[in-house]
Amino acid sequence: MNRASYLKQLEADLARWSAKGWIGADGLAQIRAEIGQAPSGWSRLPALFAGIGTICLALAVAAFVAANWEVIPRPVKLTGIAVLLLAAHGFAAAMASRGQRLVADLATMFATLVFVSGLALVGQIYHLPSDWAGGALLVAIGALAAAWLCGSRSSLMVAAVASIAWLLWIGDPPRPTLAEVVTALALLAACLGHVVRMTSFAGRWLVLLLLTAVYAWLFAAWLDINYLLSSSEMEFSILLVGAAFGALLLVWGHLLSGDEAQGDDGSGDVSALARSAASFGVMVLVGIVLLTLIIGFTETVSDEVAREMPHVWPLHLTLAAMLAGLVLQALRAPASRPLRIVAAAVVLSVACPALLVFLPGNTVVLASFTLAALVAISAAGSTASQSGWSFWGNLGLAAALLYLLYETVGSLLGQSVFFFVAGLLLVAVAIVSARRLRKSSAAAAGEGAQ
Repeated sequence: MNRASYLKQLEADLARWSAKGWIGADGLAQIRAEIGQAPSGWSRLPALFAGIGTICLALAVAAFVAANWEVIPRPVKLTGIAVLLLAAHGFAAAMASRGQRLVADLATMFATLVFVSGLALVGQIYHLPSDWAGGALLVAIGALAAAWLCGSRSSLMVAAVASIAWLLWIGDPPRPTLAEVVTALALLAACLGHVVRMTSFAGRWLVLLLLTAVYAWLFAAWLDINYLLSSSEMEFSILLVGAAFGALLLVWGHLLSGDEAQGDDGSGDVSALARSAASFGVMVLVGIVLLTLIIGFTETVSDEVAREMPHVWPLHLTLAAMLAGLVLQALRAPASRPLRIVAAAVVLSVACPALLVFLPGNTVVLASFTLAALVAISAAGSTASQSGWSFWGNLGLAAALLYLLYETVGSLLGQSVFFFVAGLLLVAVAIVSARRLRKSSAAAAGEGAQ
């Protein structure tokens, strides 16, 4: 639940609890005073503007050097970049010693971007051969060093973006050496460790994007080395593996996020990363489900894909890890309502690409499972109080309904029957769930009265 929704709900609860006499006037005033002291979204605007301004300043340095390429002597260019780099780090250290962590962080990011400009400058001055992958790796290592040594969140974002760029440049064809695999895993581990140590929203999502890139890169390499499928048929296996990966992030993110308050021992940062992983997993699942629906109506899957998929053991490993998370959650909270709906959402979402592969051409069944999966994701977000999940689920549901209205499901009459049956089912589910909720509320009220 985001802060605005939480405050709205809290204010309604406070008014109700105060009217019932559960909270006195003093307690109500203290709660509202503490809420007012918490940082709001408006308080983060200066940091946002300062971050964008720092990036613009770094770009101005790079553009200045490029514009005066013939005028500025080489030693002056290199010396200027080195002095600017040292000055930015010195300024960051001075600000950090005064407790100005935000200013120090931005100064470190500026130094990191100047370091990138310096790398490009050296390559052009000495006419080094073009090596984009090597340059991206150097930037990633330099940014990681700045992030760890200076405690900079913004430098971590530069490191994550550079690591993803490095993977993209070496990933075609996906035949990594052992050294490249170790390097990729080391970069990922360093980024994960830093984002747990010093968390931020953008840092968490970029590191999760890096995790996805490493996973997809290793899977593509395994698939290419084992020659199981042709390049035109790989997309179908990628859909199934992508759904399993999204389900894995959702299940383990939900499991590790917990409901406890943030602590000073780092558990709060782990919980924040887990919540982001769950939201990222939901986004992946919605994207995969929609893509599966479109491909199911436009392309035909050959029988070879269904024959080879059982041999793709990385898929089985991912599904096993996801199921282990579900079992662990079930053991920890067997009566949890969100757990049941999360389980339904991941099972239905993974079933969509599985239907495409193992029951090709059955568009009515595929469309039914697509709508069921997206409704389950939206419901999971509602029961778990995760508005981000509901947002992605509702967005995917709207897109799927529009696409199904555009594409004919069987015939025009069949399309009408399809939407009619889907509507009746949803209304029936709404009535049953409303009755169960009323019974649960009545039972809870009875226990409270006793």
